[in-house]
Amino acid sequence: MQHEFSLRAEWNTDTTRPHPDRGFSRDVVIQADGPGELLGSAAKPFHGDAARWNPEHLLLAALAECHILSYLYVAGQAELEVEKIMVRGELTLEAGAEGGQVTSATLHPEVWVADAMQLPRARELHEEAHRQCFIARSVNFPVTIEIPHQHQMPELPKFSSRLGAPIAVLKPRQSKKPSQVTGNDDARLAAIRAEYEAEHHRRANIAAQHTAPDDKQEDPNASAEQTQAAAKTAQRTNAPAEQTSFYDQVGGEPTFRKLTAEFYKQVADDEDFRAMYPEEDLGPAEERLRLFLIQYWGGPTDYSQLRGHPRLRARHMPFHIDTQARETWLRFMRNAMDTLELSPLHDDTMWDYFQRAARAMQNRH
Repeated sequence: MQHEFSLRAEWNTDTTRPHPDRGFSRDVVIQADGPGELLGSAAKPFHGDAARWNPEHLLLAALAECHILSYLYVAGQAELEVEKIMVRGELTLEAGAEGGQVTSATLHPEVWVADAMQLPRARELHEEAHRQCFIARSVNFPVTIEIPHQHQMPELPKFSSRLGAPIAVLKPRQSKKPSQVTGNDDARLAAIRAEYEAEHHRRANIAAQHTAPDDKQEDPNASAEQTQAAAKTAQRTNAPAEQTSFYDQVGGEPTFRKLTAEFYKQVADDEDFRAMYPEEDLGPAEERLRLFLIQYWGGPTDYSQLRGHPRLRARHMPFHIDTQARETWLRFMRNAMDTLELSPLHDDTMWDYFQRAARAMQNRH
C-alpha cells in the first residue's frame, strides 16, 4: 500500500540581507495541511537562526518520533502496558569543501512500563521497533540504538494491619472481565469478613487481659513515676500495629522455603517440564527462586547481592516458554500456594503477581 505526503517550504528575500550575499536570510517557513506552519532555518554554524528548526534537527526528530511510534506498535503486539517513552538523539554531519552529508545518528530510548517486572522485556523491544521504523529503514547512514542503563523498581504493595485484617494499598488496575466462576466473589468476601471478625475478637481478648481487675484499680497513692509507667503500658497495648512488609506478614523465610520446595517437587515429577531445567540437581534453581521471591516481597536482598539485577526476561529468553509451559508453571505454583494456607488477601496478591510474571516470561506462542 502506498501513501503520499506533501508540504510546502517557502523562502522570501529580506531587503536588509539581499541574496546571494553571505548575509542573506536563511529563514524558511514550512507549511502542511493539518499541523500548520513550522519555522525553519539553517543550523547556527551555517549562519542560521538557532531559535528555528534546522534540517538536521528535523531529520533527527523524524528518527526519534518514528522510533517512539514503532515502539508503541510492537509493545501493543506484545501486550505490554507502556506509561512513558523518551528518546534522546544525536546526529553527526560532516562538511567539507565539496559539501557535506550526515554520517551517523544515535538514539537513546528509555521506556517506563506499568509493571516493572516487565522492564527487561520492554527494553528488548527497542530493537524490533528500530527494525520496523520507516524513517530508519530509508536513510543511507547508520542509525544506532543505545539503550541507557535504566532501573525501574517494582512498586510493592504497602500493608497495614491497623484495621484488623491486613489491607493492601495497590495502584488501580484496568478492569478485567468478570470471573466465570459463579459465587467466587461472594465466597472471597465472606472469608475476608470472617477473618476481620476473628481479628477483632482476638484484639478484644488482648485488651480484656490487660484490663485491671477491681482489686488492682489505679492506686491514688501511686507515685508519678508509677502512674507514667502505667500510662505507657496502656498506650502500647492500644497502639495500632506498625506497618510490616508482605514478606513478614505471610511468615517470612519459612513460608517461601515451603512454597519453592512444593513447587519443585512437582517439577521433578513432570518429565516434559523438568527437561527445561539444564541442571541435574534442581536444588540451585529452587534456591534462586526462593531468594528472588524473598527479596521481591520485602525480605533480605541476598538475591541481588549474589546475582545482581534480576533481569528475569533476559535470563529466561534462552528457554522455549510457550503458552503450555506458562500454564504448567502456574498450575504447579497454584498447588504450592495452596499448601501455605494464606489469608484470602495475601493469597490474591501473591497469585496476581505470579500470573503477571508468568505472562511476562512467555516468549513463544
